[in-house]
Amino acid sequence: MSASTFRPPAEALDGQYTPVDAVTAAQWRTAGWWENRSIRSLLTEAAARHPDRIALVGRRSDGRRETRTYREFDRNAHRAAAVFASLGVGIGDAVVLMLPNWVEYAEMVFGINEIGAIYTGIPVAYGENQAAAILRRSKARILVIPRRWRNNEHLDLSRKLRAEIPTLEHVLVFDDDGTDLREGESVWSAHAGVPDRTFPDLEPGRLCYLGFTSGTTGEPKGAMHSHDTLIYAARRQAEHVGTALWGDPMVQLVASPAGHHTGFEWGIVMTVLLCGTAVHVDRWDPAWGAEVIRDEGITSFFGAPTFLQDMMRTDLAGDPDCPLRCLVIAGSSVPRNLPAQAGAALGAYICPAWGLTECSIMSSCTPEAPEAIQRTDGAIFAGSEVKVVDIDGSEVPAGTVGDLLMRGPGVAFGYFDRPDATQDAFLPGLWFRTGDRASVDEHGWLSLHGRTKDIIIRGGENIPVTDVESAIFDHPDILNTAVIGVPDERLGERVCAVVVLEEGSPALTVDTLAKYLLAQGLTKHYLPERLVILPELPMTPSGKIQKFKLREMIA
Repeated sequence: MSASTFRPPAEALDGQYTPVDAVTAAQWRTAGWWENRSIRSLLTEAAARHPDRIALVGRRSDGRRETRTYREFDRNAHRAAAVFASLGVGIGDAVVLMLPNWVEYAEMVFGINEIGAIYTGIPVAYGENQAAAILRRSKARILVIPRRWRNNEHLDLSRKLRAEIPTLEHVLVFDDDGTDLREGESVWSAHAGVPDRTFPDLEPGRLCYLGFTSGTTGEPKGAMHSHDTLIYAARRQAEHVGTALWGDPMVQLVASPAGHHTGFEWGIVMTVLLCGTAVHVDRWDPAWGAEVIRDEGITSFFGAPTFLQDMMRTDLAGDPDCPLRCLVIAGSSVPRNLPAQAGAALGAYICPAWGLTECSIMSSCTPEAPEAIQRTDGAIFAGSEVKVVDIDGSEVPAGTVGDLLMRGPGVAFGYFDRPDATQDAFLPGLWFRTGDRASVDEHGWLSLHGRTKDIIIRGGENIPVTDVESAIFDHPDILNTAVIGVPDERLGERVCAVVVLEEGSPALTVDTLAKYLLAQGLTKHYLPERLVILPELPMTPSGKIQKFKLREMIA
């Protein structure tokens, strides 16, 4: 399809509401930000260029190790497309994968893509309520699951869900013998003999992925992405950091769930874009992860700061032979001293970045900039824009904290079947409300200051949550922390620090923590007035702290 004949976004999204108009879409395509190609074409091209290169490595917690060359990856993706098509999946239908990080996951993603269907993922650890919300909203026709995973009985769960969700027609059970399956259920291997078939060329402007928000603030919403928006973000991130740091080829550890946006966009899509090797691990254990990093020669990683903090407590720290070269850290607040500490310990470039499911990553550090950029969340990608506004919507001066807005070719078209949420999210000029508080300095570097809902207003004064968290994180006895506001009758809110301590650490009190923070230069007005010590913080499967759960727990 030529750039002059593409369908307007509203048509390509099968009537889903979006404020992105045909003129804007044409401008982005003409500028080259939208490449007029499909996600599936990335794999076709990689298989043609490097047919015998290892594309996928699967490291399973039961000790199994599997590999796929790009030739095998391409072939198996095509076979997966035929399986889904044989079950009636067509253009615009949703297929949901709820599987661990196995090599077959990536093959199925590209198979779904080849048909022109819509891929949606559910992290395998999600429970009934979260899974039901995603399946119902996406109108999924097919769900792919393991029979069970760890302590979760996924087949039993799928039966409850099918009884509640009329659009869910079929459940495919993977890596199973097919015992005791019922009508509408089949084992994946039973479809090995489906006839081969070809599929029409894909329309790059079509909806191909629903990225459901990770549930840190409540019920997830499905961000609508096309081939264009996803490839834009992956290409810009690759260029922003530069090819030298990813490795030749890139060997990326995929520890974030493939069912979450991080595992999909960066672990699957970007690795194929760079013709690299994706090493999928089906669980995250720091000691085992360090072993995998050495065994597989891992050069790159994308994930939340939690993963990096875990790596710092393994014997990778201080090892001159550590193969890691670039770790992109995004998804939650990055303690400002962490990049320098981790970079020195691991001998790698630590790359703070910022993004959302709604835009993948839009801002990233780069080794082309001075080291000072690593104390921020990076520079904005070419072709995209952000601005920081006050409560009246007026843009604020450089360095001033306000509400962060964004726009650009990587931003989702809106929320699937939620025109109300889409209208609320976009302001005139296609400015998208991120829900984050941020500042942009004189260099154009972005610094996040927490979610809008994370703002603590104590006696009329805004408390910079991320500053407090960064200072607490530097305490030698603290493994992890989150700072939240707790209601107060007199001041409105008070600052509460929730911490996880190192094993065997001495007792920590509000007073001893305050003395430490004052010695680190934190202003007295920002000191926590309440301290809660927990054995662990509630996390999403992708490593984000669920502050709403902490607020509920403490309230």
